[in-house]
Amino acid sequence: MNNIPLDKRVWPGVVLIGVLGILGGAFHMSYAMPLPAVLLIAHLLFFRDPRREPPRVQGLLAPADGTVVKIDETFENQFLHEQAIRIRIFLSIFDVHVTRSPLAGIIKYQRYVKGKFLNALRKNAFDRNESNWIGIENRARRVLVRQITGAIARRIYSDVTIGQVIGRGEKLGMICYGSGVEICIPKKMFRADVRVGQHVAGGATILGAWNDEA
Repeated sequence: MNNIPLDKRVWPGVVLIGVLGILGGAFHMSYAMPLPAVLLIAHLLFFRDPRREPPRVQGLLAPADGTVVKIDETFENQFLHEQAIRIRIFLSIFDVHVTRSPLAGIIKYQRYVKGKFLNALRKNAFDRNESNWIGIENRARRVLVRQITGAIARRIYSDVTIGQVIGRGEKLGMICYGSGVEICIPKKMFRADVRVGQHVAGGATILGAWNDEA
């Protein structure tokens, strides 16, 4: 356990799987005993929360582990209120589901929006699924991170509050079971260096550079 840091939300599932294992033993269901063991391993792997040390290289960090499925431009009207670069990341059930802050700053905005639970790979899933928006500001630099549910993901956890100071690469929250994360950055201040199809690591991969960097 010490070598595999786990998110605190892991324990209810561990208890439930443990009860299933005890019941199986109590009713002498030996043929079913491997199932709780497999479920427990899968559950622990899903809730892993590895320690990440942000690279010393300057730039905006990926907010989550997963595969970049879309990079485009949009007018972001909730927090940035300007033309933005939007990067969408799909998280499979095998990816770490912790969401991390792409830059150091202050939590300035947060909004939870109810919606559907479509497969995150569907074309309209990012637009229609239940999600949580988190706006982070560091002087002139601002980003909007969006945690998104999927067909299996049914719960989004946010571990931050408005006004909270957060470090670069620190934990914002977690999404349970297969999902997506989206980040919007002001177009006038950012140059994306990742490509569609690239796998990124939250808190470790540099998505791109700020145009105001020295």
